Amino acid sequence: MSLRKLALMGFSAFALVLVILVVGLNASHQPREAWPTTLVLSSTRGPLAPDTLANGAVGHLNLLVPGFTHCPDICPLSLARLQMVWQTLDGSKRERIHPLFLTLDPARDTLPVLTRYLSAFSLPVTGVRLPDEGDSRLAEFTQRLGIQYHVRPQSSQHMQGHRDAYMVDHSVAIFVLDDQGRLRDTLPLSQTPAQLADRLALLLKDVSSAPLAEGAS
Repeated sequence: MSLRKLALMGFSAFALVLVILVVGLNASHQPREAWPTTLVLSSTRGPLAPDTLANGAVGHLNLLVPGFTHCPDICPLSLARLQMVWQTLDGSKRERIHPLFLTLDPARDTLPVLTRYLSAFSLPVTGVRLPDEGDSRLAEFTQRLGIQYHVRPQSSQHMQGHRDAYMVDHSVAIFVLDDQGRLRDTLPLSQTPAQLADRLALLLKDVSSAPLAEGAS
């Protein structure tokens, strides 16, 4: 997907929404468990736990962006910003960073839908999902991460009564998790790609030098 085309989709509106949705997010965190290694998510690359993409190696980071494929603008712009960050990283850093897109709309975003949607980006991003209907794990997982989201019915007359007549309002940020499932940072996408890349470089140093937590789960 053309970055120029995405940028022209209305970046000023994107920035405004970022200001609204990122308010209240902490700029950084003390490492805390957010994704237990016992919790396996379905993904476009098979079952996924925090250390799966790293093949058990330490010193890796998972960059999780929440969203949904029916999002008209914010989600594609968020992924485009992450794509810009990815392009600033050298190969050694890319090998230790795993972009993830967590759907907050699992009813519509099946794994095939996520695969098609994410293929539009020049980014090795893995789509991940948890079932929602009759299952509390999505709400529990997002709460542990600090992701806020709300399903909002669409009021337009032509959409009333339609099964897809809803949108999902949600936090806009990059949630950085290490290979032990601990939340390391929450990065606002209002930062420039260079700023985000610099912060990721520091976090990679941190996870490379940190001792393995005892009893990590």
